[in-house]
Amino acid sequence: MFKTIMTSVLILTAALPANAEVGPGLGNTDSVASRSQSYAQVCTNDGTGRLSMRNGPGRNFRKVKEIPNGDVVVLTGGKYSQDGYWWWNVSHSRGRGWVRADYVCGDPQ
Repeated sequence: MFKTIMTSVLILTAALPANAEVGPGLGNTDSVASRSQSYAQVCTNDGTGRLSMRNGPGRNFRKVKEIPNGDVVVLTGGKYSQDGYWWWNVSHSRGRGWVRADYVCGDPQ
C-alpha cells in the first residue's frame, strides 16, 4: 500500500513543471458551478494583480482581456486543458472567456 501511494505522489510531482504557477483559488471543483448562476472572485497572488481571460482553456489561447484582482466573475462551466490545469469558462463585464481555476476564489455572496 505504501509503495502504491509513494508511486502516485512521484507521478503527480513529475507531471507538474518545476516552475508551475499555482494560485490561491478554487481549483477543479464543480461544487460552485453546480448552482444555477455561480459567482466567484478573482484572487491573484498579488493584491494589485490581474488575471488573463483567454478565448480558450489554456495558455496557448489568445488573451482577450485582463480581470483585476477582486473582481467578480460568473462561472458558466469548466474543463481540463492540455496544460493539465482546470479552466473556468466565465463572464465578466460583457465579455466571455476562460480563466485558470486556481486564480478564482469562492463565492463572494
